[in-house]
Amino acid sequence: MDLITVVAGVVAAVITFFLIFYFIRRIFSKVVNREQVYLMEIIALLFSLSLFFAIVSPQAQLHHLFYLIFAIFIVSTGIILLGTWRILQEYLTGLFITRVLDLHVGDYLEFDHMRGYITALEDAFIVLRDPRREYVYIPYTSLLQFPFRRVKTPEGHEVRIRLYIPRGHDLKKVRDIVATVAREYGLEKLNVDVERIGLRGVLLVVRGVLKDPRQEDEVKYAILDRVYAEIADEAFSTR
Repeated sequence: MDLITVVAGVVAAVITFFLIFYFIRRIFSKVVNREQVYLMEIIALLFSLSLFFAIVSPQAQLHHLFYLIFAIFIVSTGIILLGTWRILQEYLTGLFITRVLDLHVGDYLEFDHMRGYITALEDAFIVLRDPRREYVYIPYTSLLQFPFRRVKTPEGHEVRIRLYIPRGHDLKKVRDIVATVAREYGLEKLNVDVERIGLRGVLLVVRGVLKDPRQEDEVKYAILDRVYAEIADEAFSTR
């Protein structure tokens, strides 16, 4: 057996394996689970072995081993593709469609009787938040199959928070607390309006604009916690 051929086969097989290994860890580990990643690495090893025997078989007469390992590689690859094709299809489509269509978090999307703001662009799907504050998950390939309407929202995502303030509490202090939280979280175009006045208290509506819709819940809880903590402290101090 020619030593140079063997060395060339070993070098080619090792380089090929580590290149495919890096590609799998870099790309596919985001969209498949750990067990599937291990299977793909085994397939990469089978391909590297088949490449090695393809190089050395003319000298060592190991054609039967090359045919056997290459056949196992083809069958294994087919099984993996059948099991993960849909996931890989969504992931690969998402790599291009978000850039081609210029989709960004905060855009308003109307799609197949659904509408809402894009709150996240995940690896395999888009996350919408509809007017009922529910999350809708849309696969990327669906955007290629059905027409949709996209509205760019450079001004940001509108946030509304209702606060019930019992009678006797200082509304100016409540406005100051809301303004402080708004500055901390980047809530812009802040308005605190009176929606309804009752015998027992006042219903306020806080309106503002966020650049990142994903912060909406965090801002809401921060405002509610601080306002009602202040109300509780005032009630305790008056006893």
